[in-house]
Amino acid sequence: MKRLLAITGAAAMLAMPVSAVDYLSHWDFSSDSLGEFDYTGHNDLVNANGVTIADGAAVFDGTAREFITGHNVDFRENQAYTIECFVLADADCDGMIMESSPNITNPSSQGSFYLYAKEGVMVNGSGSGKNGVNFNGGSICDGQWHHVAVIVNPSGETAADKVQLYLDGVQQTTQVQNKTDSCLKPHRLYIGSRGGKTFPFKGKIDDIRITEGVLSTSQFLQARSAGSIDVRAYWKFDDGNALADSSGNGNTLQGSQGVTFVNGCASFNGTASDVRTVNTLDLSAYTDATVEFFVKKHTGADNLGIVMELSQNATSYSGAFYFSLNEAGVGAVNGLFRLEDGYRYGNSPANTVNTGWHHVALVKNSANTGKDTCVSLYVDGVRMGDYEGNARNSSALLRDNYLYIGSRKNSQFFLNADIDDIRVTAAALAPGQFLRTRTGALDDIIAYWPFEKAANMLDDATGNGNALTGSGVTVNDDDGAALFDGSQNGFATLAPLPLYPYESMTVEWFMKTEMSDVGMVMETSANALSNPGAFYAAASEYAGFQMMRTHNLVQGWSTADGKWHHYAIVFDWDSTTADIVRLYRDGVQVATRYSSNTSPARLRAGRLFIGARNGSSYKFVGQLDDIKVTGRALEPADFMSQRSKPQRGLLIIVR
Repeated sequence: MKRLLAITGAAAMLAMPVSAVDYLSHWDFSSDSLGEFDYTGHNDLVNANGVTIADGAAVFDGTAREFITGHNVDFRENQAYTIECFVLADADCDGMIMESSPNITNPSSQGSFYLYAKEGVMVNGSGSGKNGVNFNGGSICDGQWHHVAVIVNPSGETAADKVQLYLDGVQQTTQVQNKTDSCLKPHRLYIGSRGGKTFPFKGKIDDIRITEGVLSTSQFLQARSAGSIDVRAYWKFDDGNALADSSGNGNTLQGSQGVTFVNGCASFNGTASDVRTVNTLDLSAYTDATVEFFVKKHTGADNLGIVMELSQNATSYSGAFYFSLNEAGVGAVNGLFRLEDGYRYGNSPANTVNTGWHHVALVKNSANTGKDTCVSLYVDGVRMGDYEGNARNSSALLRDNYLYIGSRKNSQFFLNADIDDIRVTAAALAPGQFLRTRTGALDDIIAYWPFEKAANMLDDATGNGNALTGSGVTVNDDDGAALFDGSQNGFATLAPLPLYPYESMTVEWFMKTEMSDVGMVMETSANALSNPGAFYAAASEYAGFQMMRTHNLVQGWSTADGKWHHYAIVFDWDSTTADIVRLYRDGVQVATRYSSNTSPARLRAGRLFIGARNGSSYKFVGQLDDIKVTGRALEPADFMSQRSKPQRGLLIIVR
């Protein structure tokens, strides 16, 4: 259970190496207006301190301005890395392009590097001394765009092999210092200055990409990313202006039958709907597209419904697409693109979107071929694996036609669900560029199981529909707690917990146990250690959150004394310290860390298994009560102060 499993990377852009597993981070400064977003989908954001974004690049004016990663970059000692970027340095620039650690000359900055516009690269290895390479021409400060790549390879045979510098694809050979054990370790990355904002950069920086491994020049980034994402249509369904297109392209909607606009979303009731674009949505100039939205299925709405469709029947018109709900099972999402010589579609498993808000995206990428790559369906940022179809020509143009929402051509397969933030982009986006959160309000309490009565033991008291299923768990009606005797099987949420739209989270519960063996109290996904963004808590072992490549664990957090204790896991995305994951027992933070990795992944939607791993192994023995999941980072003062108790009837004595 303590063994770390390999974590695969996210989808990549065209210039990315064939193997996406090694992809670490990529700040393209195009995915959002602040330039903070990580394109890879690992979501390792940088914090902007006064830096502006123009034409898809970060602009530095020579004053004390910088980007800083909120957490350490996940460099691991003795691993090889390729760090590259595009740089336009003004002629009077005398600044730091980037540096991992505030200053590599500090004793605490072993395993760090800097890339300096006036010189080149310097790496401070794990011992004394440094290894560096200068630009052969002395400086790149000429007001022109250049591609710069740094390769740090601890296993290189010579010092020149261990640290390599490339300028516009040409290796630089002016070696300075010759440290033989060059390596990188986790440090925060400062972009545009040295920590403390000294040596400020003047000019522009674009497309900082970090890849694990030694790339060849043919695998380097070949061009800067686009200056902006080409959004063709975006319906936010905001109150008071629900039918407007926020993209500015005038793709206004019409119709109100079968739909109400409330709380910033469009709610369809399963009856005849007539919502469509006033004019055709013209995508005929494009071969690539990403269509995404948020969906919340209504409880008990199990019939097939069309979420949206470009054309009156996408299976018959080349370049069209559609989404359906419940077509492949209750709570399943289906997405299809019709190409010239057939179609490609993907399904999610049943129950995937049964409860709460979930993000769905369908990506058409004309650069890819084959049924598993030409069209990709994502739910909550995770690529679905069920793909079918018979098309071969992935370079087909998209269609100019009406977009129908909530039904097929206003005539059949009426939707029974809430929809929000439909966005159509004329590009094949990576998961890191998807919409993260809805524009409307989210429920604060995601799920709550008080276990007050055996009769409603499986119900979610919030009304959000996160019901439990499984066997082998009983409830003491007099005490209102769930009893686990080690015979439980499959005790879990029926559908994934809808955590994707949330920035932060708190999971809290009460527990009483005497077990000394490892028992899984709760876990999102079948195995949290192999799923970034998942969390788990195991009695007599650890509690933690799975990060991008390893996990953040706290050891010795549980108390097996047969008494009730309150526990809480807080995931705080806004924290800029190792405390992005905090564990509490009886309101006091537990500080004994087994592992503290600071390269996080965002929250992952997955089934919550309670009392066993994947409902079958590492079974917990003891009692649990009042499991509550909140969609924000709570402080101890906001935790539950006491267990809920079964409600008693009022005893009236007549004299």
